[in-house]
Amino acid sequence: MPPTVCRTVVVLAVALVAAAAGGCADDESRGRDAARSTLETLLDRSGTEGDEIAEIAADVVEAARGTGVVMVGVEHEESAGGYGSPIGSVTLGITVPEVVVEQDWQQTRHEQDPGPYCFEVTFHRRGVLDTRGVDCPDGGLVAVPVPPARLPRVAVNAHDAVWSVLEEMPAEPPAPDRVVADVTARLEPHANGVTPLAEVTAAVQDGSVAVATGDGDECVLVARGPDGVVRDVHVPGVYLQPGELGCVAGTAFADLRPPH
Repeated sequence: MPPTVCRTVVVLAVALVAAAAGGCADDESRGRDAARSTLETLLDRSGTEGDEIAEIAADVVEAARGTGVVMVGVEHEESAGGYGSPIGSVTLGITVPEVVVEQDWQQTRHEQDPGPYCFEVTFHRRGVLDTRGVDCPDGGLVAVPVPPARLPRVAVNAHDAVWSVLEEMPAEPPAPDRVVADVTARLEPHANGVTPLAEVTAAVQDGSVAVATGDGDECVLVARGPDGVVRDVHVPGVYLQPGELGCVAGTAFADLRPPH
């Protein structure tokens, strides 16, 4: 074979190999872009605010139902306390379709590497802090459960416990510390053995007694009047938020008219 022809064959072979390699890279790039787009859409519609990663992870898992996105990892991180400080991360994995058909007049078909692709999403209390691609775990996309909360949560029987203590209370109310002790003794610990119970507070004023436990998201607030009648105290949500009255016993004696 003449030298010129040999050189032409070699150049053509190299070009074909390069083209094939470039095609694979394009397929993988398209697949990863599709996976990231699906993930971002999911995060946009899920609840990505919370005081700890367990709360956010639960919202993400709920939003991911039926989407093909799988939570394959959760990491808790102790927050430094400042705004924007990370509270942990979730690792999400997804497998995308091998072929995508664009709904245009040509019905264009695009091939893409289905993956799977995984992304570690780091959160602060008010949303996503960072998203980066990571290696998927060995063994495929196996879902992990939402971890138990590490911050205090209201006991499952808190309402009944508070009511029973107030209904059984003598006509002369005991000291607030005694009321707190009596209620706390009746609270059932959380079954997971990890989540602590929310603090109980009590207040006595002019023969009335109030007991509260919880926070702005879930608040049990009950009062007993001087006549011995026990009632639930319903508070406009805005008053329960940080910086406002809060979910404490004294809130029962405040002016609880709606602010607007």
